Amino acid sequence: MKFMTWNVNGIRALIQYHPYCDDLHKNYREILDYLGADIICLQETKITRSKLETDLALVPGYNSYWSFHRTKSGYSGVAIYVKDNIKLLAVEEGISGVLCGNISPPISPPGSTSGSQLDLVLDEKNRKVGGYPVMNTEDPLVYARLQELDNEGRGIILDFGFFVLFNLYCPNETDETRLPFKMDYYNLLEARVRGLIKEGRQVMVLGDMNVIPSEIDHCDPAKWKKESGESDFTNTLPRKWFNGFLAPNGPLIDLFRVFHKDELGAFTCWNTKINARPSNYGTRLDFILVTEGLLPWFKSCDRLPHIVGSDHCPVIAEMLPELKIENPNNKTQQEAVPSLLLQDVLDSYGGSTDHALAAKFYDEFSGKQQKLSLFFKKSAKESTPPTAKGPTVADLKRPVSNIGDEEPRKKPFFSADRIFNTPACSPVATSSQIAGSINTPPAPASTPPTPTPLPPKSSAKILSKATSARTVLGKAGSKKTVSKPGGQQSVLSFFSSPGASKQVPLDSVLEPSISDHTTNSQKTSSQPMLSQSSDGSSSLPLFTETHDEGGSSSSSQFSPSDFADWIPGSQDVLPFTSNEKSTTSQWQTLFTPKVVPKCKFHQEPCTEYTVNKKGPNKGRRFFLCSKPVGPEGDSIGQKPEYRCNYFQWLNPPGNGAKKIN
Repeated sequence: MKFMTWNVNGIRALIQYHPYCDDLHKNYREILDYLGADIICLQETKITRSKLETDLALVPGYNSYWSFHRTKSGYSGVAIYVKDNIKLLAVEEGISGVLCGNISPPISPPGSTSGSQLDLVLDEKNRKVGGYPVMNTEDPLVYARLQELDNEGRGIILDFGFFVLFNLYCPNETDETRLPFKMDYYNLLEARVRGLIKEGRQVMVLGDMNVIPSEIDHCDPAKWKKESGESDFTNTLPRKWFNGFLAPNGPLIDLFRVFHKDELGAFTCWNTKINARPSNYGTRLDFILVTEGLLPWFKSCDRLPHIVGSDHCPVIAEMLPELKIENPNNKTQQEAVPSLLLQDVLDSYGGSTDHALAAKFYDEFSGKQQKLSLFFKKSAKESTPPTAKGPTVADLKRPVSNIGDEEPRKKPFFSADRIFNTPACSPVATSSQIAGSINTPPAPASTPPTPTPLPPKSSAKILSKATSARTVLGKAGSKKTVSKPGGQQSVLSFFSSPGASKQVPLDSVLEPSISDHTTNSQKTSSQPMLSQSSDGSSSLPLFTETHDEGGSSSSSQFSPSDFADWIPGSQDVLPFTSNEKSTTSQWQTLFTPKVVPKCKFHQEPCTEYTVNKKGPNKGRRFFLCSKPVGPEGDSIGQKPEYRCNYFQWLNPPGNGAKKIN
């Protein structure tokens, strides 16, 4: 039987890493089989019960047990996957017994019962694990503290009969305010373990203990001593407690150090922010602890640093399938040595594979209650295509075409016959008529004259012009044209004020082919331009279009360089031209990535980082050497495969207020 402990740092992100992201490991069943353990204890799952999906909770071949943080989402949490053929006597959430109702609250209303997260009532089928600490639970403060310690989803207990297993994610000492909480959790754990041992039980403790017991378990103890000002590495409250919890001072044995007593660099956690894993610049925080009675059953205990997906690596231990009992009084080799089979020992305690705290009995997974997300999924009945041979509902709603099946059901909105041959369409007005009607009240309604159809060439020209503009009917009956920006805009458009006036050439939409129906004298006359501002008022034109004698047109436009002397800030962005090649080069210059610098020691491209810590530099980006951190930090003179002390800001000071993703 194999046991594994692993801090996954978010169980839902596990499937994104190699090899789990491959086709072979696309589901959680393949991931668990790849890990190759019978009991898999996971910590820091960072998931709440409302976000627990079926494929994660109901993995074929396994029973899963979960503990979630009661109030905080995406924080802590533990889970255990047990192969479905392994029987258990009892399962408890938390380590105090409060969440499972084994310790009653100090004041309970008459007729009320305490329950677990599933509001279950304890009966003879829900066996108690035992070993509960002797405390004054009648004191409301003590009971509230026990409940607070277990509400963060940090522990699950499994009773195999032969032994009791703890899966723990102990609190981290992030600041001084969390130290009392951490020590209270440690003291509660020790009281529960000693209580079980006092009752004659064997105990296993697996998980992330969040403590470094000795210098051999730290990558740089000298640096820690220098920064903390302590000469003794073990002179902290968590380390003092943990060393007192381990043999020879305590009841439990560090199983890894039994098989790897003096191994250096046996770390299980690395800082991924500084890329410390390739250089093995880490610490040992994950443990498998056992009582002395279980020690002869174990054949190995090792860590698996090649398994990725988290900032921790798994630690695995394997029990012997058969244990030979040596009798010291038996000195002859003729007598057979008695042995015990592990499976026989486990079966002798009985047990069951169905426990109320298993995820398969949650209401949302057992068919008693649907999850809210299921109401927004398309049902299979709706997604099934119709099999009937008759017309569908969409066909019945489809309008019947009188033209024939070969004709399209819909015509383009700006087709030529729609513009010129439809009676309901208003006649096309000339630019002189529109210019004369700017300040003239609308005339009484009269019968509109029939427009004269234009040649196909002119129709095509009007069609291409009309598709790039919208015709808006005003309240007074006059028509206003608003041009849409087409194609790629110039960089200059981003430096103009939002309320700037929009130039609308009237003849570009209303009378594009006026030169085909006018005299040569009319060709040389300038066409009036209407400047439509954001508030709806008219202003003088800013550019005009003229036609020379040859029929070619030229336009004199507003040039920003003409006003560079009096436009504030224009010297920073000018000169700009309307040349397409120049505009393209301007955009390319704007979006060209900055050159990644090379560190001076290795002469290799650096790695970019972002400051996430609160302060004046939050959001600023900087470059560091791309090599992993070595045993001596980033000091110059160490081995070339480790990081040097190169540092360079990407953006200048003052931009830190804007967070850059």
